[in-house]
Amino acid sequence: MKKVKDPAPMIAPSRLNLWLFMLASCMLFAAFVSAYIVARPDAEAKQLWTSFDLPVYFFYSLIISVLSSASIQMAMQAAKKDELARNRVFIAVTLVLSLLFCYSQFLGWERMVMQDLTFVNIRPEHISASYVWVITVLHFLHILGGIILLVIAQVKSIRLEIHKKQITFMSITNTYWHFVGLLWFILYLFLYFAR
Repeated sequence: MKKVKDPAPMIAPSRLNLWLFMLASCMLFAAFVSAYIVARPDAEAKQLWTSFDLPVYFFYSLIISVLSSASIQMAMQAAKKDELARNRVFIAVTLVLSLLFCYSQFLGWERMVMQDLTFVNIRPEHISASYVWVITVLHFLHILGGIILLVIAQVKSIRLEIHKKQITFMSITNTYWHFVGLLWFILYLFLYFAR
């Protein structure tokens, strides 16, 4: 009896896993944003809500995020054209920008601590700061996942394992990095206008 070979999947399992993870992440952030929206009116009615300006460093993070999305896209385009040296350069640029993003986030958190807006608050009216902490720290953890992907992509690029015929990992890294960038854009706008 002749063995029948299974057909190739329509979408690579790694890409499917990435999309499922991004969907789960969206649901997680939607839950925290919803909690913020629902808790605010009640807390304001009880005078347990403090409105405060977001640290400017979070806006700097937004600018860095946009720049890093551009650089990862350039890395992707270089890989598609077999411009391997340019691919390595733009992955490295994205890595540097990702570290600047992290530094900017730390400065923003430091500014919040200086204003006594911490995760665990002595004053109950600072519960609004706790929401900002949860949302920004969760996003930061997603950024760390992206940095791991960038480091692996850089190593693969150096080993000449990323090129137009072997582009799946670069595509996954590109998609995920754009996702965390877009996510920060949405979260920043929400936190800025919902304060």
